[in-house]
Amino acid sequence: MEAVHNAGSARPTQEEKGMTARNTIHAKLDQLRRQSRQTGQVRLPARALALGIRAGIHLLLAAVLAGAVIFQDSAPFGLALVAASGPGIRGAAALAGACFGSLTVLEFSPALRYSSACILTFAVSFAFYDWKPIRKPWTMPAAAGVLCAFTGLITQSRAGWTEADVIYFVLESLLAAGGAWVFRAALSPSGQGTPDKAASPLRRAGLLALLCACLISLAPLTLYRGISLGRLLAAAAVLTCGWQGGVAAGAVTGVSAGLAMDLTSSAMPLYAMALGLAGLTAGLCRGRPRPAAALAGVGSCAAAVLWTWDLGLDLSILYEAVLGSLVFCAIPVRQMRTLGAWLTPEGSVPADRQAKRLARQHLEGASQAFRSLGECLRTAFQPTENDSDISSVFDRTASRLCRGCTLRGRCWQRDYNATFTALNDATPAMVERGRAQAGDFPRYFADKCIHFSDFVSTVNEELTALFYRRQYNARIRESRTAVGRQYDQLSQLLGEAAAELSRELTPDPLGDRRARQRLAQLGVDAQAAVYRDGRGLTWVEIQGPGRGEMTRPSRLTELSQALGVPLRVEEEGEGLVCLLQQEPLMALAGVAAQKKNGETVSGDAGTYFKRSDGKLYLLLCDGMGSGPEANRESSLAVRLLEQLLQAGVPTSHALSTLSSALALRWEETGGFTTVDLLQIDLFTGEGELFKLGAAPTYVKKGGSVQRLSGSSLPAGLAEGDGSALDRFSLRLSPGDCVLMVSDGICGTGDDGWLKERLEQFSSADSPKDLARDLITHSPVDATDDRTALVVRIQKRPEE
Repeated sequence: MEAVHNAGSARPTQEEKGMTARNTIHAKLDQLRRQSRQTGQVRLPARALALGIRAGIHLLLAAVLAGAVIFQDSAPFGLALVAASGPGIRGAAALAGACFGSLTVLEFSPALRYSSACILTFAVSFAFYDWKPIRKPWTMPAAAGVLCAFTGLITQSRAGWTEADVIYFVLESLLAAGGAWVFRAALSPSGQGTPDKAASPLRRAGLLALLCACLISLAPLTLYRGISLGRLLAAAAVLTCGWQGGVAAGAVTGVSAGLAMDLTSSAMPLYAMALGLAGLTAGLCRGRPRPAAALAGVGSCAAAVLWTWDLGLDLSILYEAVLGSLVFCAIPVRQMRTLGAWLTPEGSVPADRQAKRLARQHLEGASQAFRSLGECLRTAFQPTENDSDISSVFDRTASRLCRGCTLRGRCWQRDYNATFTALNDATPAMVERGRAQAGDFPRYFADKCIHFSDFVSTVNEELTALFYRRQYNARIRESRTAVGRQYDQLSQLLGEAAAELSRELTPDPLGDRRARQRLAQLGVDAQAAVYRDGRGLTWVEIQGPGRGEMTRPSRLTELSQALGVPLRVEEEGEGLVCLLQQEPLMALAGVAAQKKNGETVSGDAGTYFKRSDGKLYLLLCDGMGSGPEANRESSLAVRLLEQLLQAGVPTSHALSTLSSALALRWEETGGFTTVDLLQIDLFTGEGELFKLGAAPTYVKKGGSVQRLSGSSLPAGLAEGDGSALDRFSLRLSPGDCVLMVSDGICGTGDDGWLKERLEQFSSADSPKDLARDLITHSPVDATDDRTALVVRIQKRPEE
């Protein structure tokens, strides 16, 4: 019996635990009273003070999050914080704050519902705190979701259910559970929580979710003329994270904050695009002066407003972005550096590879977010009510005019068939002409209608309104399609950027050894690391005091001989020199242009440039018409395309994006620009030719000339879909030539003379002389701007 008694006493009962806790609390209070009587002061332990501060933070956070309303009347984030805070004093403080915030901000019925859910959640956590399953990381989030659904089921059942109510009900329960999951990771003290590798990303996600929930709560607060405090702070947070964390952190924060702002309104979800672009551009300005990042972010928001002008993106976002940039510039440098250190990934792998891994994860998440947003928009854009049928003209006319007529019963009831036949007979001529005339209607109908002249006039009014509705609906569909396509393209770009980051450089041990040996032989005080990229090309990174010597041609040649591949200087910065394998091919280009007679400038614009990956781009654009206006539009297209291509955007996506943007730009005034783009890989000679309404291109291989022409529309007239592009694959070898011309060279005449002149072009001739010769001998009847761009591929000479 004694053994049994001892074994049972090893596990105290719930009552004994309660007595022990009360005795401990009474002992602490008695100690504080004695200190107060003896010294007149009360000294709190540092642990108690820290616990009080955390409780105060939970109290304030819960009060703020309880007022974060989404889906018009849902506020699950206060409940999520209560579930994440646990059964102790922090949980009690969060419960008090959530109840206070709900009763203060929300209406009485939802406030009572969420307060009840918070009380039940805290009761579950407090009553079963010593139960082992309750300590699982998923238990309290699941309890929060279940209790949120339980209380919502009670209140919603009284009001009735619709399809939207069911969707919002499920999403609210999932948000309560998911919020509790990530809030728990965010609010856990440093050094506690899950010790695995996923703890740090989960903690970051939790803090980002907390930030977005707080911004949702602050979004309804307006400062002046619709300027939202929450959106202002969201812009400041996006710029800060982008400038300190780079493109990935800026994109994720921008998309998350934008989606949070979109959830607070019932309008079209466009803030995710605006703030996402602001985060991307601010991330691109990482390492540059802070005003540059602020201007880039504000400019991105302005571009988003212009792109979605017809879709109603509130102009106040510009003011909020400007004020947010001022807040961003006012943040002290010390706090900025602390945030940057926190955003820097931690781990045992090298910092640059860890950064690539996290950036890839962020980009993949952002890509998925934009893909989901595009799908959400497509499902939200329901077809408009069928109000475009021509019969609606007569229906509306009858409702306006015939309702009060004394002959209504005879025309529309007794003689309905005759009336229907008369209107049906008048429809073809009326639609073809665009306006009804008295002669369109049969005499028997016109003679018996006592308000015939008014009837014809009303029919014309309704017919004009029908045409306007058709035009409006068509423009709305085009604009919505353009927005959805832009989201899809942005999602593809982010996904491809993530895939590019996944293709990390592979160390080359043999190359490392050869490079170290050659540097030691040359007496250069530097360390070298050799890598291979996804295409097998050699990259060399040199660090150390003597790195500058390796940029000299003689040293570069010796290192190239040691590695067996020609090298060139790709980047030279502080502390690092980056060398890249030299391309075996090179291109000689020549350009000649002549403006139209009587004009001050040419409407054509072109350029050529080479990227660091060895791809050469030749671009020729022709603006609509001629003169300064055409030059401005073609130069804009050239500049935008060059920026997109230099940033690594795939060519087809860059052209589709440009075409969609120009279509929105010229939606009111009309306009277009032809695009002729040649892409050549100088490592392999493989190339592609892209055309948007451009003049034919001529390719010379050996002694024959091939004419490549397309049928696509120019940029600004095409839909922006990649399938609208004319695309030709090329395989160029040393000695091959490509000739790109604007339509002013040949006009509408025969191009046989041009092909003959290109056939006579030899490897000893200059591409510039050929371009000048084509401009000089173009047909007399060509009355447009004339531009010729000639490029010849040849082997790079050995040094």
